Amino acid sequence: MNKIVLISFAALTSFIIADDIIAIEESQMISGSCSKPCTPPPPPEPCKPKPPVCKKPCPPVPVCDNTLCSAVPLSENGWFIFADALYWHASVDNADWAFKNNDTTSFVISGPNHSLNFKWSWGFRAGIGANMDYDQWDTNVYYTWFRTRNSNSLGTKGNQVGSDLFGLASSFTQGSINWKIHFSMIDWELGRPFYVSKHLSLRPHIGIKGGWINQHVRESFTKATSHYSSTTKNDFWGVGASGGFNSAWTFAVLGTHHFDFFGDFAGALMYGHFDVKHAETSFMPSGLDRNLMVPMLQAIFGMSWDTSFNCNRCHFGLRVGYEFQNWWKQNQMLRNETSLFNLVNYSRFAGDLGLQGLTIDFRFDF
Repeated sequence: MNKIVLISFAALTSFIIADDIIAIEESQMISGSCSKPCTPPPPPEPCKPKPPVCKKPCPPVPVCDNTLCSAVPLSENGWFIFADALYWHASVDNADWAFKNNDTTSFVISGPNHSLNFKWSWGFRAGIGANMDYDQWDTNVYYTWFRTRNSNSLGTKGNQVGSDLFGLASSFTQGSINWKIHFSMIDWELGRPFYVSKHLSLRPHIGIKGGWINQHVRESFTKATSHYSSTTKNDFWGVGASGGFNSAWTFAVLGTHHFDFFGDFAGALMYGHFDVKHAETSFMPSGLDRNLMVPMLQAIFGMSWDTSFNCNRCHFGLRVGYEFQNWWKQNQMLRNETSLFNLVNYSRFAGDLGLQGLTIDFRFDF
């Protein structure tokens, strides 16, 4: 009995000692692992900054410290282009082409003249120019194109009768006319825009103007027993000196936006040649060509808007105005004058050509 008790006590003691040894070892392991200080992981390397974007500094805005400084729009290279939309109406002096006698049985000749009124038509103007360093001059060259036409007819009834005013003054019962005008002109200008006050600028300019103006007329008539027709050609070409001035009256400035009233005036004196031909069924005169000095005047009035952008390296402008042009002596066609004994005398019309209408101008400086 005593042996069993001793053996049990020895076994229990051995179990307790082993358990204490294991606890001591685990405690040593834990204390050994925390004996050294804990160091956090190194932070990630910061992102490298992006290289700076190189921007060209804005050029300084010139300060006008006197009344004659340049008024050219700001741009980087000094070049500019422009284009105009034209909606014009043409009128020709002495465009009466027929007369209608209302009653041939009366001793009094009475009735209306019939003239031709041209239609409103579209045209264009386009050009290119440059601002020069020399004394702040500028120069440009541009081309203007305009074409228009119209037709008219005349009929009679009863005792009425019509008379042709262009050809042999023959009588007719039915008549018609078709008139075409083709206008083409090239201009070169040299000018200098400058301020005469804080809000008023002028641009005097000189130059050369050259081109051609063609007018073609075709008539067709029906008599009681026959039919006849006539054609007339009035072609002009010329070249000469031109000059004038432009004005801009600034009434509002909002940042880089300028609003102006403008008025431009110009004129030219051109030496040119008229190629005139007339032919009809029984009449074909010759030797109608002639050389003449031809003056012209031009004016336009309206409003404009200008703005600069891209650090004043570019400029855009819009102008809307009403334009007038008068060309003297452009109608060199023949007119007849019936005299006694039914003789027909001919003379020149020497009438003017007028152009007028809306002009919308776009300009871009770069």
